[in-house]
Amino acid sequence: MKTLLKFEADWCGPCKQVAPVIADVIENYDGDIELKTIDVENPDNQTLMEEHGVRAVPTFVLKHGDEVISTHKGTINRSDLKQFIDGEIDDASIPMSARSI
Repeated sequence: MKTLLKFEADWCGPCKQVAPVIADVIENYDGDIELKTIDVENPDNQTLMEEHGVRAVPTFVLKHGDEVISTHKGTINRSDLKQFIDGEIDDASIPMSARSI
């Protein structure tokens, strides 16, 4: 099973914008992918943030088991999120102009 780690903060506008898109896309995978939301303001999450090199929010880390498949920093639109989860593209191939909702 794949897991999508979503690093966010309450004060992050882009995190709030992309939240409904992520929820909708994840729902379409019928339980094949698990979403874990990580609050970067919670000191208990500091080690996890360091492990994944999180320095900006939102940041998404896609894992299969313990293996990191890909990482994306910044907002992401519905189409690119689906491709990101399916492993068809990586962060470097998403043009900056497409990194919006």
